[in-house]
Amino acid sequence: MGDTGIQDDWSTDSNEAVHVSLVTPGQTLHTFHPKFTYPIFGDEERIFGYQGLKINIKYHVCDMRPVVQITYNRKFKPVGETEPTDLKAILEDFLPKTAFEKTAVFDAAIADPSYTTWKPPGELWKTIQSGSQTLEVWKGSLADMAVQQMVKRMQILVPFFIEGGTMIELREPEWSLDRWTVFFLYQKNVVDVGSSSSPYTFMGYSTVYRYFLYQPIAPSGSAPAKKQPIHHEANLDFKLPLPEVPFSSLPCRSRISQFIILPPFQGGGSGSRFYNAIFDYFLKDPTTIEITVEDPNEAFDDLRDINDLARLRTVSKFSALRINKNSKPRSKGPVPRDIVDMDAMERIRSKMKIAPRQFARVTEMQLLSMIPLGVRQSLIDHPKSSIPDLAAKEHEYHLWQLWVKKRLYRHNKDMLMQLDRAERIQKLEEVTGGVEADYARLLRNFEQRARGSAHLTTSNGKRSSSDDTEENDNEPPAKRAKLAS
Repeated sequence: MGDTGIQDDWSTDSNEAVHVSLVTPGQTLHTFHPKFTYPIFGDEERIFGYQGLKINIKYHVCDMRPVVQITYNRKFKPVGETEPTDLKAILEDFLPKTAFEKTAVFDAAIADPSYTTWKPPGELWKTIQSGSQTLEVWKGSLADMAVQQMVKRMQILVPFFIEGGTMIELREPEWSLDRWTVFFLYQKNVVDVGSSSSPYTFMGYSTVYRYFLYQPIAPSGSAPAKKQPIHHEANLDFKLPLPEVPFSSLPCRSRISQFIILPPFQGGGSGSRFYNAIFDYFLKDPTTIEITVEDPNEAFDDLRDINDLARLRTVSKFSALRINKNSKPRSKGPVPRDIVDMDAMERIRSKMKIAPRQFARVTEMQLLSMIPLGVRQSLIDHPKSSIPDLAAKEHEYHLWQLWVKKRLYRHNKDMLMQLDRAERIQKLEEVTGGVEADYARLLRNFEQRARGSAHLTTSNGKRSSSDDTEENDNEPPAKRAKLAS
């Protein structure tokens, strides 16, 4: 038998081999597979050297204490340099040492009766009642050793469920770790009298990183100061943190980095409740100027768009925004600035702490919802209507399209300028049509959710090394199909 035959006989799909379980003493509550294992076992997501392999990572349902159980039917005997995968050596990079203790030690530890009074680390931020279900959101600084221990235990969930996600470096200085806020989502259950189990069931967690946001301050009553060039002789020899100025007191952009809801708890609206609880915290935080999300995937984009729209619709000034039907675009020249009241938009955006691009998208969605679907379809069949009321709505729709195209053009200018004029116009038309279709889909989901007939599943973003962009708008082309919206 050749090498290929050996590989096939002794190769296992790592996504299928790995099981993650939530357990209490003597009982397994949930078991599920990871979504990705390539960061751990390689791009092909295969494990060599075992037959009937099962890697079970058990977590105590409250404090996420882990233990690893590896079982198999047969193990490949080394032939020359061909050896079975050293599973323990690989997993040690992703789990704490206690995860490799004997199962009996783990079982004894989680049976400790003190768990009946156990509480999550940090402080309780919000209690959410959903029918008969009680959810609690706890928060704490990553500089807190109890919070840090929790994160260390469950960081393997990041590569398991966030594509391209990277784990946080926990060996940074305390002042740097303090820039991370960690939120834990728990379900709090009523436990039987005499039970040794904790009432808390871990559902998911999120990390938020504070980026310093420079804001020049002009003297009271004067115009904003002009930017001054920095001369080479200027004294730039300083380091953060400044002893007299703690980082937590500085203006910042709070960026949701990792966001995970475990599979057993997806699909019931828990992700939306968790996202809104996090947003509520930073909306009240006086040092947070903007709340952003780092490199969100499509599922998280949906969750974010719908919840941001719901939040903004509670703001009367946002609901009052309208397209200026008196705006008169010219056949040539720039798109008019008066299509929408930009000053009013900026005041709302700043108050609600939503990043500019995200706010623009949600506002576009809101204004589109005011244009009847029949009007949009009529322009396809009859480009111009002779009915006055319909013609007015068609003009409003045309202005909406121009406004969206203006943002898309600015957002993708470098790429578009590489095309000739005809291709540029065609490409912009295609992307605008795609954006409109996506908004229509989200608005349908929004209305369904409002009627209580549908819920969003959750997904997550990941932290990048970029420190100075509003969001990760400069992703490589492979990550964003065609033009970015």
